[in-house]
Amino acid sequence: MKKFIKKEVFFLLPFLFLIANCQVSPSHLSMDVKTAFNKPTIQLKGKSLSHYLSAMIYHRQGNAEKAIQELEETLKYDPDATTPWVRLIRLYLMAEKYEQALISVDKVIQKNKNLPSLYLIRGELCHRLGRIDEAVDAFQKAIELNPEDVLGYSALLELQEDTNDLVAAIDIYKRMIEKRPNSALLHYQLGLTYARIKNNTLAITELEKALELDPRMIRAQYILALLYIDENQLPNAAQFLEQYLQKKPEDIKAWEVLLGVYARIGEMTKAGEIVQRMMLSKETSPLQKLLLSFFLLRDGNYSRAMSLLPVNEYPLISKLLLTLNLKLSGSNDYQGILQTIDDFAETVDNECNDFINAIWSNFGTGIVSGWFESQIETLVKEKNSLALCLIWSRILMVAEREEKAIEVLKPLLQEHDKNLWVHYYLSICYDKLKQFENTEKHLKICIELDPENAELLNFLGYLYADKNVNLTEAENLIRRALKIDTENPFYLDSLGWVYYRQGNAEKAIEYIRKAIYKMDTDDAVLREHLGDAYLLQGDLKRAIAEWERAIVLDPKNEEIKQKIEKYRKQIENTSKPVSTR
Repeated sequence: MKKFIKKEVFFLLPFLFLIANCQVSPSHLSMDVKTAFNKPTIQLKGKSLSHYLSAMIYHRQGNAEKAIQELEETLKYDPDATTPWVRLIRLYLMAEKYEQALISVDKVIQKNKNLPSLYLIRGELCHRLGRIDEAVDAFQKAIELNPEDVLGYSALLELQEDTNDLVAAIDIYKRMIEKRPNSALLHYQLGLTYARIKNNTLAITELEKALELDPRMIRAQYILALLYIDENQLPNAAQFLEQYLQKKPEDIKAWEVLLGVYARIGEMTKAGEIVQRMMLSKETSPLQKLLLSFFLLRDGNYSRAMSLLPVNEYPLISKLLLTLNLKLSGSNDYQGILQTIDDFAETVDNECNDFINAIWSNFGTGIVSGWFESQIETLVKEKNSLALCLIWSRILMVAEREEKAIEVLKPLLQEHDKNLWVHYYLSICYDKLKQFENTEKHLKICIELDPENAELLNFLGYLYADKNVNLTEAENLIRRALKIDTENPFYLDSLGWVYYRQGNAEKAIEYIRKAIYKMDTDDAVLREHLGDAYLLQGDLKRAIAEWERAIVLDPKNEEIKQKIEKYRKQIENTSKPVSTR
C-alpha cells in the first residue's frame, strides 16, 4: 500500500519554497544547483555536489529514503549550505519524520535567525510533536519579526484552538481585527469563540458586526438567535430566526427552535403553523415528533398529539404522553396503560437525557417544571410507579431542586433497592448538596450493580480526589474508567487531580493539559486545576496565567480572584517563601 502525505504537511511546504527562494542568506540562494552552496571549497565541492545531484535524481524517481541519505551526506561535506537543508526538511516532512525535520530547522535557524517563515515551520513541527509551549514561542517569534503578516497570527490561532486555549485565541482574533477591522469573517470567528466560553454579550456584539459587514453570513443570524434565547430576549431571537429561515427554510432544527420561542412568548398561532410544517416534513426526527406531540398535548389537540408518538424510538416517554393524552381527553383507558408503564423503566435514563433536555431548552422552566411536573405528580398519586418517579426526579434535578428529588427517590428503595438509576440519581443529588457519605454510599452500590460503567468509576474516583481521601482507590477507579474510555477529557482531568493530591505536579500537569486539549471547549475548572498544579510545581507565573484564563471563563469565581491577588503579591515580594497552601 502506498503511503500518502498527510494533508497537514502541506501547511509547511509553502514556507520551505519561500525559504529556498527568499533571503535565506546574504546571497539570496535559489533552488538552482549551482548556487545551492555557500562558497564550497574546491576540495569539498565535487563530493558535496555529487551527493546533492544524486539526491535530486532519487527524489525525482520517488525514492525519498535514498534522497534523504544523499542529502545527509551532502551536509556532512558542506554543513553551511542552506538549500540542501531546505530540501532535506521537505523530505523529512513528506516522510513524516518530524523530529528529524525539527532538528534540521533548528540548524537552519542558527544561520538565519531573522526569517519569520522558519519560526512558523518550527512552531508547526512543535505543535505536531506535542511540544506546545515551544510551538507558542516559535509562532510569537514569527509575529515579532513580521507583525504585519497574518500567517503568523493564523498559525498561532490554529494552535490555540487545537489546544482549547480559547482565551488566548480571543486575544489573537482581536489583534488580527486591528490589522483587518472590516473583515466580517474575523468578527464572526471572534463572536463564535466568545459564544463557546459563554460570554454572550461580546458574542452578540461581534456577530452583529459580522452581519453588518457582510449580510450574507446567514449562519450568524441563527447563532445570534440562540444567544438571545440564552439571554431570555425572545423577541430578538424570533426576529433573527425568521430572517434565517427565509434563506434556509430546509433547516428543520431552526424551525424547532422557533416553535419553542413562539410557545414561550404566547404566539400560539404562529407556533401552530410551524407544527403543521414540521408534521409534513420528511426531515422531522423521532425526538422532534415527541416534542410536537408534547406541544399539541399541552395545547389540547389530543388526536394529533397521539398520531405523532415515536413508540419505537421512545417507548417510555411515548407511553407517558399517551397516558396523559387519554386522561386529559376524558378517557378512562389511560388507567390500563398506566399500570404497564414500568415495563419500560430500564430505558428511562437515555429517554430522559433526550426528552427532558429538549423540552426544557425549547419550552422553558414554566411549562416543564410547572405544567408537566404537576401532571406527572398527579399520575404518581394514582400509581407509585418506578418509571414515573424517575422521570419526575429528573425534572426536579434539571430544576436544581435536589432535596425534593431525594424525597421522590428515597421511597423507591423499599421495592427497588437494586435499581441502578435510583441509586445513581440519589448520588447526583447528594453530591450537589455536598453530602459526601451519602454520595459515596450510593455510588458504591451503583458500581456493584454496573462495575464496567466508566462514568460511575470516574464519579467515585473524582469524589475521593476532590475530598482528598482514599487517593490510591481513587487512582484505581479512574484508571479503570480510562481503560474503558481512554480519551475522555473528564477522566483525564480526574487522574491529573489525583496526582495533584498526591503531590506529583509533573504528572498532574501532563494529564490536566491532555484533558484541556481534548475538551469540546475551554473549561474554567480545568484551567483552575492546571493553575493549582503549576503552583504545586512552584511556577507562580504559569499558575497565575491559568487562573486568569479561568476568570475569563468564570468571571464570578471569587476564590480564583483571591488566589491571583495572593500570589501576585508573592511575586512582587520575592523574599517571601513560595507556599502551596
